[in-house]
Amino acid sequence: MGFFRRLDLYKAIILLCLVALPVCGWWCLKLDESIDECKIAIREATRPGGLLEQIGALQKKVELVVQNRHSTSDAIKIPETYFAGQILAAASQDLQGNDFGLEPQKEEPATLSGGKQKANDFIVGITWKRKDLAVKLAFIYAVIFNCESGNMTGVVRAGQQSVWKLRDLEIVNATDEKAFNSSSVPPPELEDRWMIKKMAFARREPRAR
Repeated sequence: MGFFRRLDLYKAIILLCLVALPVCGWWCLKLDESIDECKIAIREATRPGGLLEQIGALQKKVELVVQNRHSTSDAIKIPETYFAGQILAAASQDLQGNDFGLEPQKEEPATLSGGKQKANDFIVGITWKRKDLAVKLAFIYAVIFNCESGNMTGVVRAGQQSVWKLRDLEIVNATDEKAFNSSSVPPPELEDRWMIKKMAFARREPRAR
């Protein structure tokens, strides 16, 4: 107790500085380390392909998913109406709604991001009922474009994308088979007449863990 009685203001200040100096030194050292870590993080984030660029790309994808969820709800809930409208919009020839049909929607498991993210693929197959239906390649391209974009029926607004993408496509040329059988080699030119044997579109949804 005698030591504290002999303390005056100056001695108390000196004693306080002796105690606070190593504490303040440690705090400054940790602060410098944090500043260096922040500089490294900023440098890594702002470099080409860094975190900021990755976050921006992911943000655009998330915004696209949210927009598509609202604008393409009918295309998801009622795919029969969606695909029928897109196919008929692509037709420049006599094509009726009963010339094609849609198979029941199938669900298949899928894996994303190197096996870390699970998802489900929803697949819709389009069947072409008319066996004599031969179409031009331009019609097939138009069908694929319409179904993947959604713009022809106004379901998707400009700048957005459809949730449906081409999954399978199998076409054969509709040239008379007798012409092939009567010759050892195929003709030098094939007619622009094609029969669609298989066509399917799919959309993907992340699976809840």
